[in-house]
Amino acid sequence: MVYRVLADLVMIFHGAMLIFFVIGGFLAWKWRRVIWAHLFVAIWNLAIVILDFDCPVTSLEKHWRREGGEQPYEGGYIQHYVDGTVYPEGYTWLAEQIGFGLLVISYLGLYFVSRRTRGRSVETRT
Repeated sequence: MVYRVLADLVMIFHGAMLIFFVIGGFLAWKWRRVIWAHLFVAIWNLAIVILDFDCPVTSLEKHWRREGGEQPYEGGYIQHYVDGTVYPEGYTWLAEQIGFGLLVISYLGLYFVSRRTRGRSVETRT
């Protein structure tokens, strides 16, 4: 029972990390310090996709599922929980492209928001 709860907690944490990957750059527009956590998550996710290796968080969830007497799912977290649920099955490649695009847009937006904010603070001092 404890192992299944641990597996579920890891699953929820993993989902939260993926959501944060998508929206974290936009959150940094308002709360600048969020960018450091988001950079870590972004680099982590991009490395897993680009280098094509198994995510350690998925492996941890599968470990706790095995310990709890469950048969772990095949493949990765996204293929099991997201593919075919959030977007049509087989379109992970497109979701990855959209996620990367949102990352770029959020960081470009952060750059421009930061410049505008810095400009205002300089104007108020003079």
